[in-house]
Amino acid sequence: MTTYKEIKGTNIEVVSSDPSNPLDGQVWYNSTDNVLKGNVGTPVVAWSTVNSLNTARTSVSGAGIATAALVVGGYSTTYLADTESWNGSNWTEVNNLNTGRSSNGSMGTYTAALTFGGSSTPTYLNITETWNGTNWTEVNDLNQNKRSLTGAGTNTAGLAIAGFTPPGITNVESWNGTNWTETTDLNSARYASSSAGTQTAALAMGGKVSPGNALVESWNGSNWTEVNDLNTGREALMGSGIQTSALVYGGTSPAGAATESWNGSNWTEVNDLNNGRIRGASAGATNTSALASAGVPAPGSPSNVAFAEQFAGLTTKTFTTS
Repeated sequence: MTTYKEIKGTNIEVVSSDPSNPLDGQVWYNSTDNVLKGNVGTPVVAWSTVNSLNTARTSVSGAGIATAALVVGGYSTTYLADTESWNGSNWTEVNNLNTGRSSNGSMGTYTAALTFGGSSTPTYLNITETWNGTNWTEVNDLNQNKRSLTGAGTNTAGLAIAGFTPPGITNVESWNGTNWTETTDLNSARYASSSAGTQTAALAMGGKVSPGNALVESWNGSNWTEVNDLNTGREALMGSGIQTSALVYGGTSPAGAATESWNGSNWTEVNDLNNGRIRGASAGATNTSALASAGVPAPGSPSNVAFAEQFAGLTTKTFTTS
């Protein structure tokens, strides 16, 4: 009969408390409870519908994580200054932007965010505003006026990536909390893309790109390098996470619902959104937790939406035996 040690290469550990992050298949003896315990990985990789926004909108941006997020600006029948805050259960209208806009970039948290660029009558913007949890304040402008750009980082250290001036551009600007500085360009011009990560470790994912909208580039703080492509090329997509653990979801792929997970090397298809959409807002910290909100259900659709979905990644289940 095969033993646990022969399978796992080690004996069953005796511990006084359960491990905080047990591996799949790990077994241990809890000396406090006097029971044998183990961990069985339970895949629960899915989107679930949560409460809708107060205002339906499209071409919107987001900041924060799946349980604490902002939705900023967007377009309904006009360019919106509206901001809504998500606490993991409900959306609350908070103070407006100083300048209404759509197709803007945003980054940061729901108490400390930055929004920049975008469209507003009659032109594209370079205006930047910072959020302190209560109010928006105008700060120094981007170097270029542009829309359909994306951001990675915080409200004191981040990147404004690509965009449309026109045409689509390779331009990247770095924010230090006071000023924007042009830094190393992407290898491929793009707009309506998505991003993940920080000022020094980021991803630029998909978008309207030549030669193909599945292209992904990784940033190391100095240079952009092409990495493995998305399985499904798309533009007007949402994305979130960090450089080594990211998600992309929605966009102009079939039905606009496709979701892919990045592990630092490869993209893997996971469960689709319940409601496909493009031009929505995204928030999330890793490839196991995200929030998708607002947008439109299909290219050319006249209907903006307010619905939101939350992504829950791999969870674990502990068993006990006496």
